[in-house]
Amino acid sequence: MISLPRPAVLIIKSYPIMNTASVPVHPARRAFTLIELLTVIAIIGILAAIIIPTVGRVRGSAKSAQCLSNLRQINMAVSLYVEDNKGFLPAANRDKLPTESGTGTTVSWAKEMSRYLPLRGTSATAGEHPIFVCGSAEFNGKSGRDLNMTYTTSAAILGLNSAGMPTDSKQRRLLRSVDSSRLSFIPLIMEGKAQSATALGSYPNITWSTASQDMGVAGYEATRSFDFRHNGRLNACFMDGSVRAMDFAKFKTLDERTYSGLTAN
Repeated sequence: MISLPRPAVLIIKSYPIMNTASVPVHPARRAFTLIELLTVIAIIGILAAIIIPTVGRVRGSAKSAQCLSNLRQINMAVSLYVEDNKGFLPAANRDKLPTESGTGTTVSWAKEMSRYLPLRGTSATAGEHPIFVCGSAEFNGKSGRDLNMTYTTSAAILGLNSAGMPTDSKQRRLLRSVDSSRLSFIPLIMEGKAQSATALGSYPNITWSTASQDMGVAGYEATRSFDFRHNGRLNACFMDGSVRAMDFAKFKTLDERTYSGLTAN
């Protein structure tokens, strides 16, 4: 037999297909220039200069509003006291009765209000009710509940002497002895400064002789007894029960008879 040649077999080898997809290349990010950074910083500084004083004023206004609220509530307590005591105002700083305990020999008008505005504790030596402290007051590096009292009274609360002049801080005064035609002009409770460089409370009362000294200074920053702590304004409660702020110019217009609640000549 004749052998025929075997047909050639084409062998094709398969190879794995390589992934030729390219990795995406991100463009380089551009950094802020020095001018851009300085511009942003300048804008932030301008905004801070606008916002920070505004926030401070808002806080100051809120504290002043709270102070006015304090004075309204204190005035209500004084009114209740007058009703319960046959028309007498509380003494500015009366002598302590033999039956009363606690340190000291006198009782301030603020503590005399304890029946209506209870003391901070049950002890006779406990501090006055927190309402007698203005939120804006700062005495000798202390503020808030660390203070005892930041309000004072005018001469309109003082007992009258034999000549009919208010001079006695220990004697109670009849409300009807105050000039009833000018009650809205006569201050009763005002904001006072600390008694001394170490004290945490104001004087219970400021007489006309002391008040007139403050009226003679050049500006409210130089006052020694009254505290214009609300951006140069002082909050006051008047004998008719109204409560309002008083700037230094208005304060200086008070005369002795108005400050003392006496009938005008």
